[in-house]
Amino acid sequence: MSLSNLDSFLRSFQADTGLREFQEPVREQLDAVSASFGDFFQSSIPLVRGLSGHLLGVTGKKFRPALVLLVASSGQSVSADAVFAASVIELIHTATLVHDDTIDRSAVRRGLPTINALFNDQVSTILGDYIFTKALHELVERRLDTLVPVVARTIYHMAIGEMLQIQQKEDLDLGEEAYFELVDRKTASLMGASTEIGALVGRLGPERTTRFRRFGEMLGRAYQVTDDLFDYIGDPVRIGKGVRTDLPDGKVTLPLIRGLAGAGSRDRARLRELAAHKDPGPEGWDDLLTILDRAGAIASCRDTARALAEECVVTLRGEPPSRWRDALEQAVTYAVHRLH
Repeated sequence: MSLSNLDSFLRSFQADTGLREFQEPVREQLDAVSASFGDFFQSSIPLVRGLSGHLLGVTGKKFRPALVLLVASSGQSVSADAVFAASVIELIHTATLVHDDTIDRSAVRRGLPTINALFNDQVSTILGDYIFTKALHELVERRLDTLVPVVARTIYHMAIGEMLQIQQKEDLDLGEEAYFELVDRKTASLMGASTEIGALVGRLGPERTTRFRRFGEMLGRAYQVTDDLFDYIGDPVRIGKGVRTDLPDGKVTLPLIRGLAGAGSRDRARLRELAAHKDPGPEGWDDLLTILDRAGAIASCRDTARALAEECVVTLRGEPPSRWRDALEQAVTYAVHRLH
């Protein structure tokens, strides 16, 4: 695929069906992931046993497990270990959601009450820790030794990301380098681990494993830039999640960073005023979005997501043509054009 045709390629799939389309080649294995996910919560502790169904509903889309399975399918046939590894990735992703909701004091995720809303911050914090350690324990028990360093490294990076997010809160002087460091730690590290683990369980060899890790990391960047842009301009009904939540939570993301950098002095002062209020109200949001658009922040964030998508496609060119590569290209499309 030529880069000049990437825009038409990205538009060629409707985002409302994109998720289902790219996951279709591994649909049966994804169903097995859901079953395996529940097994992680078999416990003598009633509280733990009762949470698996609720947590699976919160995680929802299984984007990352699908990446594991698609990459693994690029090698040998998908094994039970690949399904198990995909379940571990979903488990880790779930732990990050539990911790994020606790830190942000969120009451609802994907239409369901969060763990901290159902119980309290103490329960949700301990549960998140339990899930992280359970993931590592199960990998050791199953003797998937090559995956343990990847998972340990990823959990470590995500913990640093959480600390960076707290440190960066409400910092209107935050620069792009610091923003992307946070993205790389929190989001890109887990997507890179998903594709790397898929390559490891698929036994693709060192060169392809490195390639797929790079692909996953760039995909994570594209995914997060899109997520941060949608928080400002997205339709919550179409994308299936709340919008306009980052600013009230004190999160300074790429649209605001670029708006402050590109706005004229008067607009910049007004933008800082609106951002400091956190919840500027309907008229304030209209002003804020007008300033971001006038400063070119909205367009430039779209361009950045598109450029990252291009890099993902270029990285995949090193792989032989296959239905698995096609599905991964569709995953790129979904990441930057998803609507739900």
